[in-house]
Amino acid sequence: MRNKYNQTIIITFLIALLLLVLNSNTVFAQMNSQKNINNDFNMPNNVLPVTVNGIKYFPARESIEAIGGRITWFPALKLLNIKLGGKEVSLVIDVHEAEINGAKVYLEHAPTIYESRVLITPEVLHLLTSTVDNREIITPQKNIPNNNDPDVTAIRSFSYDDKTRIVIDISKKSTYKVITLSEPDRIVVDIDAKLNTLNEKETEIKVDDLLINRIRSGQFTEDTVRIVADMKDKYEFQVFDLSSPERIVVDIFVPKTQISNLVQNGISTEIKIDDSKAKGSHVIVIDPGHGGNQPGAIGPSGLKEKEVVLDIALKTKKLLEENGFIVFLTREKDIDVPLEKRPLLAMQKEATVFISIHTNSAIQKGSSTAKGIETYLLSSRYIGASAKDVADRENRASQSNTYNDSILNQIIADLEESASIGFSEDLAKIIQRNVIQHTGLSNRGVKQAPFIVLKGVNMAAVLIEVGFISNPNEEKLLKTNEFKDKVALALTSSIKEYVKNIPDDV
Repeated sequence: MRNKYNQTIIITFLIALLLLVLNSNTVFAQMNSQKNINNDFNMPNNVLPVTVNGIKYFPARESIEAIGGRITWFPALKLLNIKLGGKEVSLVIDVHEAEINGAKVYLEHAPTIYESRVLITPEVLHLLTSTVDNREIITPQKNIPNNNDPDVTAIRSFSYDDKTRIVIDISKKSTYKVITLSEPDRIVVDIDAKLNTLNEKETEIKVDDLLINRIRSGQFTEDTVRIVADMKDKYEFQVFDLSSPERIVVDIFVPKTQISNLVQNGISTEIKIDDSKAKGSHVIVIDPGHGGNQPGAIGPSGLKEKEVVLDIALKTKKLLEENGFIVFLTREKDIDVPLEKRPLLAMQKEATVFISIHTNSAIQKGSSTAKGIETYLLSSRYIGASAKDVADRENRASQSNTYNDSILNQIIADLEESASIGFSEDLAKIIQRNVIQHTGLSNRGVKQAPFIVLKGVNMAAVLIEVGFISNPNEEKLLKTNEFKDKVALALTSSIKEYVKNIPDDV
């Protein structure tokens, strides 16, 4: 009996010992696996992977900086730009695609946001650190038959107050690379293409704006077109490609340190340009439409649009600041601010959101019954009933006589496929829903049109028409503080909803 008891104890001990060894091996294997992942990228041990839904991620900023890269995070666009050595990688949260030096590749797992942290997979780190990548390139490669080579068909430039845009039209999608040269400073775009279509005048374009002297182009090698922008001064730039039609876009910016001077020189001194920004706070720029000698629409009893929207903007600013936001207005008094200059403040302040506030008006005979709320985002097309009438009326405040449909559409066509359009649509839908709920006015929907005041911004940007000042009933509402308070509260709630899932940093 005693022997059986001793045998039971020994067997129990051996089983426990075996389980302990197996468990230790598992833990050791996990530690080794984690150590191997870190060693693959020469990361310090304190940069630890995170598992989300069974997928292994790294914290974006810590991991990129640990391997010697630089990372820039655009929270409004949910966009990551990463540089390491000669590689530049762009990623968008929840999008299964990366852009590497202009070429697009498929990602098995998209970057994500988890517990207010931006996370990337080891796949992205391999893209940055590997010398060869055998994955399928989405952008077509150079092995295009000679009789069907891509052709550079046009080179266009557009000059703004704070940037220059170069648009290179090509007959079909092709690969390209961008390099910079110094003494003198130049930006060079090499495209796998031919130069058959351009005439002699188009091979050298005199720009002579704030940033660029001229743009030169030529057949650099048998299979490569080289396009060179001769720069005047310090600059920053980004390059991306668009489709339908195919084109390569080079945006060259005035450095952020110089934008403040441009704003001070170009926009009324009533706008405050201090650079104070509380860490972790979102910056919101609100644009009360019209002002000064531009009254905007005028109601049946004489109520002016410029007065209503300034009241709403000031009320919204107060509510947003009470909720921890940093808020700037393009005007805080009844003054003139050129329409083209208003987005500059949002750019200079690196705003997360830009909202232009207006009241609607229908001036056709018998249209005094037109009513309701509508919210707009930028587009080269007029999408939605009355969109053209509204855009034409608001764009009339432009100080430039050079804007017409064809020119404006050509410029905005190069903008509308950028990430900011998608996020502007998200913001517009939130604002439209909340303002309808708070005010009880009719829902005229989210629409699109080419508004000058929204042109060129790289954040979520919308224009809202908060009722018809031409409608006697809605004009009465627009006079009351109660109604303006409701609109301000709705805008505040919308901005809070929009930014709640946007980390302040990666």
